[in-house]
Amino acid sequence: MDSFQTVMVCSLATLVAGVVVACFTHRAPKRGWVGVILLLVAAGAVTLSEPGDSAHPSNLPMFLVFLFVAPVAVVYAFRARKTAPDRRIALAAFAGACFISVFLLWMTVALVFAMFEFFGSGH
Repeated sequence: MDSFQTVMVCSLATLVAGVVVACFTHRAPKRGWVGVILLLVAAGAVTLSEPGDSAHPSNLPMFLVFLFVAPVAVVYAFRARKTAPDRRIALAAFAGACFISVFLLWMTVALVFAMFEFFGSGH
């Protein structure tokens, strides 16, 4: 397995782990400030993992952190919006979740497209 395949497998496994953890966020206590912190971690990770001239992320650990934290942050912020005691902060987390979800969707589609392109070419 070459480095590109390793990146693809690790990225997909991290994204799946983030989605699984996001499914269990309904048990966590809802606070708006926790949603904001999760979104700040995801935003920081995406800014530090921006790709250079190639399709590979320049900072793989930050890319994996984003793929794990972003689904958790988005789901947590959407759920905290309704039940958090600090409603204004939870609403700010909800707005940030809408913004981060665009990046998550874009990276997920790019990851799936790259996998189909790589494995479809006979490698």
